[in-house]
Amino acid sequence: MKNYELGTNEVILYEDIIRHSKVKGSVELTLTSQKIIFEKEKGILKKEKELIDIINLEDIKIYNDKVQIQQKGVEVNIQTINENIKISFYSMFKANKFVTNIINTITGTTITKRGTDKINTAINNVNDVLGIDTRDTLKEVIENGIAGTLIKGIKRKNKK
Repeated sequence: MKNYELGTNEVILYEDIIRHSKVKGSVELTLTSQKIIFEKEKGILKKEKELIDIINLEDIKIYNDKVQIQQKGVEVNIQTINENIKISFYSMFKANKFVTNIINTITGTTITKRGTDKINTAINNVNDVLGIDTRDTLKEVIENGIAGTLIKGIKRKNKK
């Protein structure tokens, strides 16, 4: 990466060779903690890298707490403030790894943490609607079985 100097607090998260919808041939992609950099190798005898584009991760749109980057097979669509970019990877695994790295970086969380947060939100919504504490109820079912829990009664959610 000769055309781009990494910042002091910037690290490389992912590198790959991809296809870019606006460039003919293969393009080198570098994902850092702050940017996506696209470079193309030029020259037959003397190989040099030409900087194609730089996308700041902060320019990627977020709607309803969801980063606007979609993967369909090997293709990835990135919605930025200025434009929509379509890139293609040479495998679905690589495309998924790239998308996961971007989402983790932008949200500051991992896929496991986001999944856990969704489950906790769903449980809290059920608790609010039904007025019971589902965690304690589930604990009772595990400890006492369904019959024991029904005999003792389902615990009501404590009102605070």
